[in-house]
Amino acid sequence: MIAPITMDGFSHIVVETTDLGRGEEFYRLLGFQASGYDRVPNCGAHALFQMASGQWLILARSERPRTFPDSGVHQAYRVTPWDRDAIGAKLAAAGVPVHTYKEDRPAEAADNFYCFDPDGNRIQLIANSGVATDPRGKVLSIDHAAIESHDLEWAEDFYVNRLGWVADHRVGWRTDDYVRAKLWGEGKEQMAPGTRRWDRRYTTMEQKRLLPRPNTQLFVRVGDGVLGVFLATQHRQEPPEEQIVGTPRIGVRASRAVLIETAKLLAEARSLTAGPLEHPSRSPIALSLYIKDPGANFLEICVPR
Repeated sequence: MIAPITMDGFSHIVVETTDLGRGEEFYRLLGFQASGYDRVPNCGAHALFQMASGQWLILARSERPRTFPDSGVHQAYRVTPWDRDAIGAKLAAAGVPVHTYKEDRPAEAADNFYCFDPDGNRIQLIANSGVATDPRGKVLSIDHAAIESHDLEWAEDFYVNRLGWVADHRVGWRTDDYVRAKLWGEGKEQMAPGTRRWDRRYTTMEQKRLLPRPNTQLFVRVGDGVLGVFLATQHRQEPPEEQIVGTPRIGVRASRAVLIETAKLLAEARSLTAGPLEHPSRSPIALSLYIKDPGANFLEICVPR
């Protein structure tokens, strides 16, 4: 049953780093502006960066960051086209490679601008030419984020049928996806990690033992943002089963009424949740519902203050 609820889009993204100072320095290169420290609950020691939209990037300290640079996991931010060019020059001067991977999702066809932060978080910059004002030098907003899951059917049931988000695009369902995978296998298209894979043939009748294949992907829309879910291509150690709150984490904005209704719906479905929890006045978030999805990704539905 599709949940009769409407959420507003992304509130914040929490990524991990071993060194807050080094991480802050890097994200300033991209146009993020520091906005304080240790104000968001359940993030540990962290630095906050506020975007022109009011959304937040939260850089949380961790001894062993979960960044998954070899997967489809990444975060995408909107900047102006002229700022993206300037950022590219800054990254080149700092010795940071910029990758121009080809895109699977049509909406991102012109936005193949990627780099990695010092801890291996993959970042994509989306050029937004429809900016009414001119906040030059400042990151505008969160465009999309991507996670991975070991079962995309479970992921779609959770995000579309339980949370009421809208399916936006799929990769790996069409013949054209397999044609493009063949081009990748022949070295004719450069694709991002986690978007392609080699499948092994278990037969003696074929000389070609490995076949290039598209890695299955699902994109779902929530408000003005999009969440990508990539099929995991290898086993990873998941957080403990009893852990519901953690990082990395994606935050989604909602009204108080929607958050409470979501908590009820997920409780009825026996999903893994904690809350709703009220937060102190110094936090930019007033109320949170913490969730662990079927792929063990951490999610937070929240009411901004």
